Amino acid sequence: MENKVYKPLFDKSFYIIWIPTLILLAVATFISASAVVALLILIAADVFTLYFLFSSLSAYAELREDCLYIKFGFIIKREIPYSSIRGVKKEHKIIAETIFSIKNALDHVVIKYNKFDAVTVSVKENDSFISALEERMAQN
Repeated sequence: MENKVYKPLFDKSFYIIWIPTLILLAVATFISASAVVALLILIAADVFTLYFLFSSLSAYAELREDCLYIKFGFIIKREIPYSSIRGVKKEHKIIAETIFSIKNALDHVVIKYNKFDAVTVSVKENDSFISALEERMAQN
């Protein structure tokens, strides 16, 4: 089977949260330019927020020959062998249970693997992603 890459899904909630957050941080940084300590703290918050915004834009999930590969940003990468996946389910809610997640939308897929691990992924084609993942799990 060939590798299949799934791009992230972005819905209105992503833009409702991130765009105002970026604007508020930029305004607060500009206003606090006279206070050095506040400026340093806000610049760090700006960098942190921008990292997660751009990480979401460059994130993807890839079904490879032997594993599910998930990339989130420049740092976080995860390879999950199909044989270690215990369950896959589709959810529709605001909060994800996992810290590591490509979750930019209300509709997402929760993948449970190993004994206690889980990852949340929001991709454009959730249904085809689930069916392709389950097909690869059955083959391994």
